[in-house]
Amino acid sequence: MKAIKKLLSSKASGSIIDRVIKNSSIILAGNSTASALNLISFTLMANQIGPEFLAILVLCQTYALIYNDLFNIQTWESMIKYGNTQNKSFTVKDIIFTNMFLDVASAIIAFSLAYSLALSTAQLFDWDNSYVEYIALYSVTILFNITTFTIGIPRFFNKFSVVSKVFVATALLKLIAILIARGTDQAFVTYIYIYLVVEVITNVSLVLYSLKLLANKYGGDWWIRKLKINKDQIRFLWWTNLRTIIRIPVRHFDMIVISAVMPMATLGVYKVYKEFAGLITRIGEPVNQALYPEFTKLIGSSNSEESIDITKRAMRLLSLVGLAMGVVFMLASNSVIEHFFGAEYTSSIAALYLMIVLYILSFITVPINSLFIAAGFAKYSVYLLLFTNSIYLLSAFGFGQLYGIYGVIIAFAIQLFFNKGLKVFLMMKHSKDWDTVVR
Repeated sequence: MKAIKKLLSSKASGSIIDRVIKNSSIILAGNSTASALNLISFTLMANQIGPEFLAILVLCQTYALIYNDLFNIQTWESMIKYGNTQNKSFTVKDIIFTNMFLDVASAIIAFSLAYSLALSTAQLFDWDNSYVEYIALYSVTILFNITTFTIGIPRFFNKFSVVSKVFVATALLKLIAILIARGTDQAFVTYIYIYLVVEVITNVSLVLYSLKLLANKYGGDWWIRKLKINKDQIRFLWWTNLRTIIRIPVRHFDMIVISAVMPMATLGVYKVYKEFAGLITRIGEPVNQALYPEFTKLIGSSNSEESIDITKRAMRLLSLVGLAMGVVFMLASNSVIEHFFGAEYTSSIAALYLMIVLYILSFITVPINSLFIAAGFAKYSVYLLLFTNSIYLLSAFGFGQLYGIYGVIIAFAIQLFFNKGLKVFLMMKHSKDWDTVVR
């Protein structure tokens, strides 16, 4: 504790770090509980309906997710950044209204396209025509994915605990519904309805809560105003959403590479290692969620130096946590993998150790990601994503053929180095006007 206190010598920095720790803990606790309940629900359902029908449900979710990412504008980052930016021309209510308008309009467009193109998509990929009804039905969830309200407003007002409670409550509701469906031997389509309805309830609950927050803060008529277009905000939205679109195909490149240059058994081993080491990422994500609003507040009030100081202090603190996690993961990994998956999965255990080290480094440098977007580097984030993932793909193919599973991990290390290193370089090069310029 004394070492941690030394890291927080500035009162201002200390209070922000305290908030980040508190909010991260709340998010982690909520996400962990909800994930555990969802895993139980998923297991019970999978055992009941079998792999074929489970694949249809996964297809429905993936189809809706792709159309949502392609055509439904993700506004929450813009909402938080520009809501915390001091601008005489645009009030916070103007920013919220603009984001809401874009969010709702794009959600309607995304749903309309997903619903109307279900048959064409099924024919394109040679899916069974019986799937069309299901994927069209599940597309309804897109209409309720209004990120201004489901993500932006709660984080803007630091209401992380309420969001966590909603996730846990709806995960519990899903588990109860699936238990009832299993007990009454319901048809497969019942489970699609359960997942669809619970997803809608989750988003509607967050939307209603956000509207209540806005009414309490700004009055019930906050939304009665003219639409004002902030050109910087629109540019920011364009680049952050382009980044989301680009991420769609690259998320699974490692699996594609391994299946192309190595035996399928190696792919299975790598998948297990990635899931195990990926627990570190799930711990780091709440830190990212809690840091981003704090950075936007500081940068929005032209206090960029303080945001840099917070980044350094947060990384020192995360280094202590990361070191402890690394030791635990290293000591436990071999026995955990062997016990739960089998001795054959420990054949390349040194590769897992290397993955753990890299994931810990990624965990420690999480604040760099939050600061980069909060500082307005939306366009550069797209270029960086294209550049680093191109390097990763080429390296993974080359090193994968030479060194097997280790080659893919080396490629990830190269990608991590360039991604974080170039972000730091760009922020040092463009250290001014973070509150006004979108780069």
